[in-house]
Amino acid sequence: MLRGSDRIEMSANKLDTTVESDEVQTKPPIEGRRSLLQIKVDILRAVENGYGKPTQIMYRANLSWNVLQAQLRSFLESGMLSVEEYGSRRRYLITPKGTEMVESYQKVVKEILR
Repeated sequence: MLRGSDRIEMSANKLDTTVESDEVQTKPPIEGRRSLLQIKVDILRAVENGYGKPTQIMYRANLSWNVLQAQLRSFLESGMLSVEEYGSRRRYLITPKGTEMVESYQKVVKEILR
């Protein structure tokens, strides 16, 4: 039980270290929320990997329904995704423009993390 004078300090910016034999390895700090760019790429990757139904995309990209719907509308308007409707259901497909965006993002990340 903590008393009023006891303090616990936690920092999200501290590096975790693990000791293996005589070597010390550091892990990068855990980052906070994803950026909008990361969210968009996660959606495109989900669709690119064959998960085209909205609920599948939502779970794969780890998003709320409202955020997903707004992003899907944005992708349709920009031409990165297309929609295939069958009955009352929808399936999203990635377009060449969307595939190019994912590839460009991966190249940038690869260069930055060198």
